[in-house]
Amino acid sequence: MTNNANASNISCEEAIELIAMQLDKSAGDVERLALERHLKTCRHCFDRLEFEKLVKDRLTRMKADISSEQLERKIDALLSGFQ
Repeated sequence: MTNNANASNISCEEAIELIAMQLDKSAGDVERLALERHLKTCRHCFDRLEFEKLVKDRLTRMKADISSEQLERKIDALLSGFQ
């Protein structure tokens, strides 16, 4: 991330990077604050964060519901359709 995280405004591109960091719990305090400030004024990035949270939550629940063997078979079946 660039030094713009210390400024009151960051770009949407930087915000998207920070969203990924926050969801991975690797964002520090400075990054979290910069993202929070950006999300207060940018509906697009706010919606992106909410979408990413939903996807992560859904994948987490799917992982708990499906064994790795079942998941591997489903992925193989999907991929075989592209060959």
